[in-house]
Amino acid sequence: MDIQRIMRAALASSLLMLPTFGFAQAILTVTNSDNSATYTLEELLAMPQTTVVTKNDYVDDLTTFQGPSLRSVLNDMDIDRTANLKMVALNDFASEVPAGDAFTYDVILAVLRDGEVMSVRDKGPIWVIYPMDDYPELQDDVFNGRLVWQLKSIAVK
Repeated sequence: MDIQRIMRAALASSLLMLPTFGFAQAILTVTNSDNSATYTLEELLAMPQTTVVTKNDYVDDLTTFQGPSLRSVLNDMDIDRTANLKMVALNDFASEVPAGDAFTYDVILAVLRDGEVMSVRDKGPIWVIYPMDDYPELQDDVFNGRLVWQLKSIAVK
């Protein structure tokens, strides 16, 4: 009797750990003073995509990143270019980023790296990418600190 109960409990707990197939899970939350929006990977992939081919301090070779522009997400949420953004990663690392960067440069919320979805282990599912090779001024430690990987939220400060 006790063995059956233990086996049922083990089965039930193992089923809870299975991935939730068929259910899109929000991977990004964007918040301003008026409202909040969540995005799934599928929704981010369905948005118009921008491609950035660049190197940075965290990849050795030219790498192709693809995802929606940060500018389009900010515009969708009516976030002004003068705002300051708090970008937070899954591990709670946070970086303050001027929204103006998104309007000056083609900053993207990369969801694909060399055509593949990025796993958490590979700095995904979202990596904030600047076109580092396109602008000499981006070759600065200040901008490297804004390359937030494993991004989970953006909030207006």
